[in-house]
Amino acid sequence: MVDRTLSACGYQVNFIIQPFGRHWWSFKYLERVDGVMTVPLGYFMPGFSTSAYIWYQNGAFYDASELAPIETVDDLHGLNVVTFQDGPEILGLEDKLEEFESILAIADQTIHSRLLLKGRVDAILADGLIVAEVNQRIVEASEYNSRLVSKLARLEFSPIFVPTPYKMVYKDPALAYAFDRCFDQLFMEGVITKISDRYTYKHRDQLRHRYLGQ
Repeated sequence: MVDRTLSACGYQVNFIIQPFGRHWWSFKYLERVDGVMTVPLGYFMPGFSTSAYIWYQNGAFYDASELAPIETVDDLHGLNVVTFQDGPEILGLEDKLEEFESILAIADQTIHSRLLLKGRVDAILADGLIVAEVNQRIVEASEYNSRLVSKLARLEFSPIFVPTPYKMVYKDPALAYAFDRCFDQLFMEGVITKISDRYTYKHRDQLRHRYLGQ
């Protein structure tokens, strides 16, 4: 969506992929970085903010064959979970940390999926679409290891958190303005919805039509 939006505005994009949280540091301190994605809408970041361009549906990814259904945050009581950097704060779990058996905050989300697929944690607390995509890539890279494929088939996603809106922040106000203008135009044309549907549809078996109304 970001690539298509900025291209529509006449800009060529070079993406730098970094773990969640580190990308904020790079935006602040690296001169060559013009903008940063996935900044929580209410989070202050020096620069010029766009409107919300994406919502993350955070929830619990877990093995439904081993755990009782997870339908609320209270169902996480006593579990070993892993989440993203600053996850406990963003997900509003600071006052519930003692209720977990353990909670790890790790920036690299490929580690989350490896821990879950190997049975080292009970659940991942993160955006459902991201987890589903990472899970699939790990299984493909393993050349469809039968144990990982079997585990993947039993995973379920439960959207137990309120969707979180994210914005972009740019160093140049003209870029922020152009992004909002072009994004709104593409949304009205149905382009943004088509892009979103393309990525969520392929993970429908894991997301089970529970991702942002899909």
